Amino acid sequence: MRFSLPVWLAARLLTTLFGFWIWKLRPQPPAEIMVFYEGLQPITESWRGMFFGIWQRWDTVYYQTIVEKGYVIEKSSAFFPLYPLTARILFRLTGLGSLECLYLVSTLAYLAAIVLLYALIKEKFNSTIARRSVMALAVFPSSFFFLALYPQGLGLALVLFAILLAEKRYWFGCAIVSWLAGLTHSTALPLSLILLAEAVIFIRQNTHPWRCVALLVAGMPALGIGLFWAWRINQNFPPIITILTTEFDRYPAPPWNNLLNWVAMLPHHLLAPDWLINSIALILTIASIIWTGRRISIGWALYQVALLIMVLGIGVNYDPLLSYNRYILSGFPIFTMLGWWVNTPVKRLIGFTLGVFGQVILLLLFLLWVWVG
Repeated sequence: MRFSLPVWLAARLLTTLFGFWIWKLRPQPPAEIMVFYEGLQPITESWRGMFFGIWQRWDTVYYQTIVEKGYVIEKSSAFFPLYPLTARILFRLTGLGSLECLYLVSTLAYLAAIVLLYALIKEKFNSTIARRSVMALAVFPSSFFFLALYPQGLGLALVLFAILLAEKRYWFGCAIVSWLAGLTHSTALPLSLILLAEAVIFIRQNTHPWRCVALLVAGMPALGIGLFWAWRINQNFPPIITILTTEFDRYPAPPWNNLLNWVAMLPHHLLAPDWLINSIALILTIASIIWTGRRISIGWALYQVALLIMVLGIGVNYDPLLSYNRYILSGFPIFTMLGWWVNTPVKRLIGFTLGVFGQVILLLLFLLWVWVG
């Protein structure tokens, strides 16, 4: 905590100050952007606009709608419930605004995520690599999504907590946390592979007659996802794929098709910062699969493989890796690998400089309504 807390505070402070600057530059959204507010009132004036309205961007609008009104529009039914419903509880109990509640949940979830990442990596290696891993996460170009009004921080915190519980053989707690992770985002599904690997190790090392029950824990992320889908069906919402294709222009495709399309289109977008950062993130993902398989466990490597396949399985025609840098934030082995790799001052300086520069560019584009992430 002594290391994680200052990193968290610095990240929250710097993103807030950057948001102030963007708010000063453009306090009012462009007229053509108003359609993306889905009938909500843009928060642009006074201190609320400066602190919270500046984060009222893209998917946040749907989470805000869920907090205030529930799942009242079809588009919002594509978004998993735990993150907005946690904020909705605060909204009802405290009387705070919906954006304030989302802001609070994201901020605290990010603190939990970096504390848990530090604890997990310290157990695997040592405190030095754990600190570097936390810094790698903090300066990764798309890591501002942990502090935006998005569910990435909560999702990562639950995944890491579930892994720690599994490694300590607290299976009941692990089952609950894994189920909650499945209710937070679909990228929790690969967690099942790590839990399965831990359960198999547990079964081999024990003779308790009920030891095989641990295998059920591996299905809890899928149960969380499945329960949300079942609820959607019960509420007569269209299939999620229909929502994604008709409302968000995202199409399912074989992962190799999206990958090949990206390779074909990349030469025409070499100067686009989001394409460049997505390319680096993809390379780091592949490298982390190899690295974790050799140095940590097959479970972690399979987790990264499954996450890669999932993220590559949905794309848009004009950018096959449009949201890759955001969804891959669940791929904590990337940050572990980077924490291990930056073992010299020069490597740390290069990594820090490139990460911060990339994060500034992406955050600028995100807050100006230029890039959806």
